Amino acid sequence: MFIFIRLFKLTIICALFFTIFDLIESGEITWVGRLMSSVNL
Repeated sequence: MFIFIRLFKLTIICALFFTIFDLIESGEITWVGRLMSSVNL
């Protein structure tokens, strides 16, 4: 259970980092679209 909590926290931190980076880099949030295209959804 402890490992799942740590993985969840890591996921949240990564999502925030990617969002901030996308907003600074291109002015819009594009990591969600790139994630969906990489898993073919």
